[in-house]
Amino acid sequence: MRRRSREIAERLSLLPLWLRLVSRGSGSAPGLIEERIEFGPDPAQHILIVRSEHPAGVRPLVYFLHGGSWKYGSPESFRAIGRFFARHGYITALGGYRLVPDHHFPAQRDDVFAGIAAVMRGGWFTDACDGSVLLAGQSAGGHLAALAAFDEEAREAAGLGDLRIAGMLAVSGVLDFSVLCPERSVCPLIEQLMGGREGWERADPAHFVHGAACIPTLCLHGSRDPLVPVEVAASFVLRANGTEGDHAVFMADPDAHHSDMTRLFFGTSPLTRTMLDWMGDL
Repeated sequence: MRRRSREIAERLSLLPLWLRLVSRGSGSAPGLIEERIEFGPDPAQHILIVRSEHPAGVRPLVYFLHGGSWKYGSPESFRAIGRFFARHGYITALGGYRLVPDHHFPAQRDDVFAGIAAVMRGGWFTDACDGSVLLAGQSAGGHLAALAAFDEEAREAAGLGDLRIAGMLAVSGVLDFSVLCPERSVCPLIEQLMGGREGWERADPAHFVHGAACIPTLCLHGSRDPLVPVEVAASFVLRANGTEGDHAVFMADPDAHHSDMTRLFFGTSPLTRTMLDWMGDL
């Protein structure tokens, strides 16, 4: 019954939140500069750069990946998040990636690496930026941000082995497949991403995080999330820290479900200040 009520709350809030996100990203944005970068022939293979006309000091570049079950969304639909970060002094790259069902994993991960490489070629990592990148994303985007941060072998194969990663931020992230899908036969979300039930460990962030580099990590989640249970993020953070680490932090909004974690970027979440303070300490 509790899960059912959370699912209803999620559905009821989705459209108002989406409209608010789109509204905040529409029209012109005084004081901000926006630029589109193509990095492949597919329409989804592009990046939207959002930055302030007057950058506030030298900071990591935020590379943000949108959510949408790896099936929906675009950099433009999440433009408001780029504007949020830009108004707080960060050059932000909203990364696009090819979507399912036309493209299965690892196309999405590979597009993240290709997008980052395109941003590096464009010189954005040296313009009011300290040469490092904060990998960030929401939901499916949080999953891709975590993979980009912790799958070191894939990153090196993409020519980004020397990428300076300032941190990883996941909001409502799909971070531990074993917790999300204890039985693969009842997990259509991951099955659609992978195009089947084989090789899931290649796309599971939790598979890479234990024993990996101690990258500062912040995982924010809604305690009432009916789509990606809060235990998914908590488990990932426990794996990341291992027995002695404390570089990964998990925090939950007790009143939030999945989509309304977007409130972080409206400034109306109790965790907004926490997120910004964490970013400022990187």
